[in-house]
Amino acid sequence: MRKTYVAAALAAAVIATSGSSARAADQTLVMASWGGIFKEVTQKYIADPFTKATGIPVSIVDVGGGWAAKIAAQKAAGQVQWDIIDSIDAGSAAYLQANGMLAPFPPELKKKLEAVSLPGTVTDYMIEEGSTGVVIVCREGVKCPTTSAGFFDAAAFPGRRAIVNEPNQVLPFAALAGGQPRDKLFPVDLDLAFKELNRIKDSVAVWPTSGDQQQQVLASGEVDMAIMWNGRAYDLTQKGTPLTFVWDGALLDIGGLVVLNDAPDKEAAFKYIEFYATNAQAQADWAKVLPYGMANKDVASLLPKDIADALPSSHDVVRIDPSWFADNQKEISTRWQEFLAGAN
Repeated sequence: MRKTYVAAALAAAVIATSGSSARAADQTLVMASWGGIFKEVTQKYIADPFTKATGIPVSIVDVGGGWAAKIAAQKAAGQVQWDIIDSIDAGSAAYLQANGMLAPFPPELKKKLEAVSLPGTVTDYMIEEGSTGVVIVCREGVKCPTTSAGFFDAAAFPGRRAIVNEPNQVLPFAALAGGQPRDKLFPVDLDLAFKELNRIKDSVAVWPTSGDQQQQVLASGEVDMAIMWNGRAYDLTQKGTPLTFVWDGALLDIGGLVVLNDAPDKEAAFKYIEFYATNAQAQADWAKVLPYGMANKDVASLLPKDIADALPSSHDVVRIDPSWFADNQKEISTRWQEFLAGAN
């Protein structure tokens, strides 16, 4: 039930309207998040300021990914528990939208979002937040591959590997490493991608299912190199684990905020999205910790040069086509699970 995720007493919630305050005990916001440092920065730099400005409490739930399947299961059970998703990948969002599970932005809200955001960062149902570079990283002292193809050559570059358990990110990466041209990467040649993955599966020690796990296996030395999210890798370097970043063959997986069509409180969700979009400094403060792509057109000018250089937009990355994942989700998920079962 929804109350599993929401703290009880909300009768004192106060929202600011037209310069005055009004009681709004019926408004709360439940957000599904990746957890860990992602949750922490969202809470500190966006959710808490939003609550201070509006009086609407935000309860952030650690989910860790797998959005499409989890939301579809909630809908099938008639128990949609979340209002908003914190940085869902665009492929999953496209799949959910195609199946009627996302709420379109009201026209007036969409106009406000587009007025303050970079071109292309706002769609009918999503505003960009946390767009992720999928990169190769290596621990200090490791013979590190300098290309995506090198990562899939365990003989030339020995070492224990981790590969993030997100097929919409990994399969294009593997196909690119296998020789599929970057300008013709979509639709992904799945046979080629799985061929490349099978080449190195014996060297893959972990298939992390969350950002926290990606960081843990590198920090502990359980693995020597990884295909992972650039922001999580950057955060790890700030916490004392030196890493080499390889942007050759890196992918950009667009992330964004979306509202569920059966959300218990769409009104609060849309208010949150407007607050996020119109607060460039909040987005910049967020990106200083996790250098992922954000929407507001003024964010880059508010970031130090070293942070701006760590953003995916500062590198030659290949954008993942969300329609590819949405159109082929069933086949991708089935083949991915079959592959993982054989890899363990």
